[in-house]
Amino acid sequence: MFRAETRNLMKPVIRLEHIEKVFHDGKDDFEALRDVSLDVEEGGIFGIIGLSGAGKSTLVRCLNLLERPTSGKVFLHGQDMTALSPAEIRRCRQKIGMVFQHFNLLMQRTVLGNVCFPLEIVGMSKKDAKKRAMEVLRLVGIADKANAYPSQLSGGQKQRVAIARVLANDPEIILCDEATSALDPMTTESILSLLQTISQTQHITIVVITHEMKVVQQICNRVAVLDEGRIQETGPVSEVFTHPQTKAAKRLVLARMQDADAPCVKLALPEDEKELADLMAYVKAHNLKVLEGEEHV
Repeated sequence: MFRAETRNLMKPVIRLEHIEKVFHDGKDDFEALRDVSLDVEEGGIFGIIGLSGAGKSTLVRCLNLLERPTSGKVFLHGQDMTALSPAEIRRCRQKIGMVFQHFNLLMQRTVLGNVCFPLEIVGMSKKDAKKRAMEVLRLVGIADKANAYPSQLSGGQKQRVAIARVLANDPEIILCDEATSALDPMTTESILSLLQTISQTQHITIVVITHEMKVVQQICNRVAVLDEGRIQETGPVSEVFTHPQTKAAKRLVLARMQDADAPCVKLALPEDEKELADLMAYVKAHNLKVLEGEEHV
């Protein structure tokens, strides 16, 4: 089912204003992002969804200025990050963690060593780093693997280590770039449940980048649909899923309906069909057949 939206009247923790990103290859220009504006409110889980090539990974890298926009502004707590010096941007990034699809663990370090690594970089003592690392390993449910190496872990366990490593720095925001795409369905469920728990108990804002509607449906409050570098639609997940307004959103919803485990959803028939306008159907796409002729109406 859909996660309930609990919106508060507060300033957004992240705001994008008219973001454009153009890549130059010497011959042709590629416009990856086109006039992207959106707000991410504090404390929730915000989904950005789109098919491959929509511009999702470019957008998430613009959120923390790993990729500098060609034009437009990125605000963090009301501060324009695009106007900051490189040193000031690095300080801001300390409060923004990233979780990637392929874990990016250091294979020569143990689980504990991987989580301690970012703490050592910022100058924390080994004793304090080890203590903090064990705290977050317990939080993600993998403290018993502290002395194991990444090669000894399953995919889901590796992703838990990656999440613990991000949590070690006490972030305010976590950006998840296709964080469950390399995992099987059961492991995906457990990682999404973990992210939801972290958001609720640690009061961390999470931005989820994905191509899967079921990921957004399970844990997100709000969603933005990205297609061809543009935000096509934004709103509560329940509204976008049940009443998609754009072709891009409808394609994603249809793909979700075709999943074997997809719940039935409400479909409103077009208003220009007067006799049928009030009819509401609860169907899966593979259970629906369109028949021609008046006898089938």
